[in-house]
Amino acid sequence: MAKRKYWTLNDIEPEHILSTYHFEDKMVLCLDNGEEVKTTARFYEIEKILPEDEFLVIRKGIAVRKSAIVAISDDGIYTMMDGRTYKGTTRSLAAHKRIRKALGIKRELPAPPPDWLDPETRMPLTLLEKCTLIEDMPVAYCIIELVFDENGHGIDFIFRYCNKHMAVVEGVPVEDMVNHSFYEVFKNGDRKWLVAYADVALNGGTHTLHDFSPEIGKQLTIHCYQPEPGYCACVLVPEEMKVDVEEEEEVRNETDQKTEKEQP
Repeated sequence: MAKRKYWTLNDIEPEHILSTYHFEDKMVLCLDNGEEVKTTARFYEIEKILPEDEFLVIRKGIAVRKSAIVAISDDGIYTMMDGRTYKGTTRSLAAHKRIRKALGIKRELPAPPPDWLDPETRMPLTLLEKCTLIEDMPVAYCIIELVFDENGHGIDFIFRYCNKHMAVVEGVPVEDMVNHSFYEVFKNGDRKWLVAYADVALNGGTHTLHDFSPEIGKQLTIHCYQPEPGYCACVLVPEEMKVDVEEEEEVRNETDQKTEKEQP
C-alpha cells in the first residue's frame, strides 16, 4: 500500500509525529525532532496509521498528539510543545473545558511577568536561585565558598549549595552539608583538594580532579569551575557512574555499527 511504502522509505514512524496539517495540495507531518515533512498521502490515510488513543483530530486535515498539547484556549487555539498553534473547530466553551479536563491541560500558558520582558528592569537570579534549576539533576553538584583568614590564606570551605544527588554520592543528608564546613562534615578530609578549589574560586578557570575519596570509599572525578568570584562549583562523578556512562556509550556505538552493516 502506498502509505506503508511512504513510511518505510522515509523511515518515519508514527511515534515521532507530533501533529499533521494540510498545506496547499500536501499533508505536512511535524516531527519530534523539529522537522516538517511533506507527503502526498491523504489525511485519511495518515489518520489510519496514527494511534487513535494518542491523537485528536481538531478539524479536517489537522491531527495533534494529545501528550504534546500544552494549552487549549477558550476559542479553540491548540498550543503544542514545539510552539506550533492550530485553530480547532468552533466549539462551545463547555466543549473546550471538557477536552481540557479529559487531557489534564491548562486553558492557556501563563503569561510571564512584565519584568521578564525587559532585560533592563528584570531582576537577575542570584547564584543560589539559579541552583534550583538543577535540584533534581541525577548528577551530584555542589557550590562551595572559600573561607579565608585575615591574611588571605584559605583555611576551609563551606558548602553553600548541594543538590539532592549529593546526598547519594556523599552518603550524608543535604541539610547536614549545606552551610557546614567540609572538615566539619568529613572529619578526615584530605586538604590537598583545597588547593584546587581555592585556585578556581580565586582565579577562575577549571580543574578536573581524579582521586580516591576515603570519606565515601569511592574513586571520584570532580569537575570544578567558578560560578562567581570566591566560589567553586563541583560536579562529582563516582567511578561506577563513569563506568556506566562509558558502557552505555560503547553499547550505542556497537548498535550503530551493527545498524550500518545491516543496511543495504
